Amino acid sequence: MSKNNLVVLGIHTHHESGASIVKNGEVIAAMNEDRIRNIKHYEDYPTKSIEEVFRISKVDPSEIDAIAITNVAEPRFKKKFSPYTEYFNIIAYWSWVTSNSDGLRQLSFYHHNFNKIHDMKKSLSKIGVPLKQIIFVEHHLAHAASAYYLSPWSLNDDVLVLTADGQGDGLSSTVNIGKKGKIDRLMDSETNARDSLGELYSIVSGFLGMHYGYHAGKVMGLAPYGNAAKCINQIKRMHGFDNTNSLIFKNKLGGIHYFQQSVRIEKSLRNQRFDNIAAAMQELYETLTLTWVKNAIKKTGIHKLAFAGGNFQNVKANQKILSLEEVDDAFFCPAASDEGLAVGAALQGYFALAFKDGIVPNKVPLKKPYFGSSFSNDEIKHSLEKNNLLIKSTFVDDIDEEVGELISKQDNVVARFSGKMEWGPRALGNRSILADPSDQNMIRKINQAIKKRDFWMPFAPSILSNRLDDYLENSRDSPYMTLTFDTTEKRDELSAAIHPYDFSCRAQTVNSEYNPGYEKVLKSFEKKTGIGAVLNTSFNIHGYPIGYDPELAIKTFTNSDLKYLAIGNYLIKK
Repeated sequence: MSKNNLVVLGIHTHHESGASIVKNGEVIAAMNEDRIRNIKHYEDYPTKSIEEVFRISKVDPSEIDAIAITNVAEPRFKKKFSPYTEYFNIIAYWSWVTSNSDGLRQLSFYHHNFNKIHDMKKSLSKIGVPLKQIIFVEHHLAHAASAYYLSPWSLNDDVLVLTADGQGDGLSSTVNIGKKGKIDRLMDSETNARDSLGELYSIVSGFLGMHYGYHAGKVMGLAPYGNAAKCINQIKRMHGFDNTNSLIFKNKLGGIHYFQQSVRIEKSLRNQRFDNIAAAMQELYETLTLTWVKNAIKKTGIHKLAFAGGNFQNVKANQKILSLEEVDDAFFCPAASDEGLAVGAALQGYFALAFKDGIVPNKVPLKKPYFGSSFSNDEIKHSLEKNNLLIKSTFVDDIDEEVGELISKQDNVVARFSGKMEWGPRALGNRSILADPSDQNMIRKINQAIKKRDFWMPFAPSILSNRLDDYLENSRDSPYMTLTFDTTEKRDELSAAIHPYDFSCRAQTVNSEYNPGYEKVLKSFEKKTGIGAVLNTSFNIHGYPIGYDPELAIKTFTNSDLKYLAIGNYLIKK
């Protein structure tokens, strides 16, 4: 081990499984398994992601100083950073299970994971990863780590770190303090899985005919169309806070599992309009979340906040959190859901190992969230030849300038595959479909060609940083699409990339610091049209994840009605 250059492999083994590598406190590679396997929300052991992060980072497996793993740890076991064996961990976990009502419900799941520990060790040993340090990281601690260690503040700043999701390791929300590189949890702030606000949102999503666990964003998009007042009283009776602790959420429905709660929700809401239910659910979520945030600030006296966990994919609520007078500044992890857990585990593992070995840790704030795979023009050329597309392609020296010019012409939609893949759920220009944001016809065209989105779901704009005030009220830098904004009177220039009912938008701000190639696309488009933004949506077929490599990009292109693909320096036209 190099005392000042620790290298940690992070592994998340369940929902949105993936891997990451952190070197000297900096994330240098991250990948989720679903991107490689082209299976959305892949849940099994991330074999291919582990291989890929070594390829991306150019780290030799023998250089790994520790392996940090989520979803095999016992949430209350306090010695989670020592190199204990899985057998000792099972004993500790069993003691928790037998004393915790949520534990029995999760026993089979964890048993399944424990049974895979030997297989994991075998696979890692096979590729040359030393097993000298295995660090188990509890689910919400990994979320907290992804938010705190990537936040823009130094080790000298106290940071209030809040996590909230459906559930993970028996918990659904926590309040933590990040201080001097360590994360300390307020133990009287833990909300268990049964009382999860995120779970309620998911159950309501399922009741509305959407996919339980995955379509909360559709409910959020639908909410502006409804009248919350029509059923807010019924929704309010479902959730609130513990009578004795304002940091803990409380399920008022009763019941210990999804099915019991679903029956009671159906009974309460069966005669209500779907859009009004969505509006009321979003209103309750915002009200409770904002109250919880204010309670946590009052409890700790800390006004710099970092957030992670699937609940903070709710960008409408994030906007309102940021507007609270109690909040000085806020950081929302770009991969707030379980996609970010491998990174969180690796960061937590790095800091824990550094402190254990007496090393002053290095905190590296997030700047560019492009931690994924990239491919050379030679590799792209090989894929084009393999798929008989090279003859239809043109090598363009200034491909970014060309893309900007193409989307400035009427009815052109261009898929862009360039550079390193984005980390997290949002396409941030490198695996994106781009179009003119002022042309309402683009909505229909893109949906027919590839996206098949529900009619109420908006697309999003990427906006040049020097043009933010033209388009956004109370504008601020937002490079990761973690916030919504109200739009100005110039919103007509973004009409295809904003919410059609409340005129808000989930904006990505673009400049040369974050992505110089993508900025060039926008500047080229601006030069032709005067508009300092483009419509941006993820480059994937409906129901599939964003493709990470040239083969998947070509497959997506050929199996859709997209007309143009800019892949590396190659431009393909059907």
